[in-house]
Amino acid sequence: MLGSLSKWLRILGFDTLYFREIDDNELIRIAKQEERILLTRDSGIAGSRKINSYILLKSNDTAGQLKELLKALKNFTSTGTEEIMPRCTECNGELLSADREAVSNDIPEYVFLNFNSFFKCMDCGKVYWEGSHKKMIDAKIGSILKEM
Repeated sequence: MLGSLSKWLRILGFDTLYFREIDDNELIRIAKQEERILLTRDSGIAGSRKINSYILLKSNDTAGQLKELLKALKNFTSTGTEEIMPRCTECNGELLSADREAVSNDIPEYVFLNFNSFFKCMDCGKVYWEGSHKKMIDAKIGSILKEM
């Protein structure tokens, strides 16, 4: 239901769990046990007395959901001075700076020859670099924050 949103939250550095298929009761149990805020578009879950900390999102599109969420989290501010520490978009793992030579076998040759800055997920090993997609991501985030 919120798979695209979960990727954007990870890009913004939010520790985000996402399950494609999970029983509502199991989802609520995990949220309570790990003291997480449950994000949902399901008014049935939101109306349940089983969960205390949740945000019911109404928007159908990812940008709208992200705006709703950031407004609801009132403590999120963007002064441009804080450093966003993104997480792995695939598994939510922490990303650490990686030496170019250390990731040479994990990336395409073109990337190795044209980029110098790399990050590697400490959990799944996925490698990230600041390619053309970084400009698109920054523009989309900037646009969303400007609209708020």
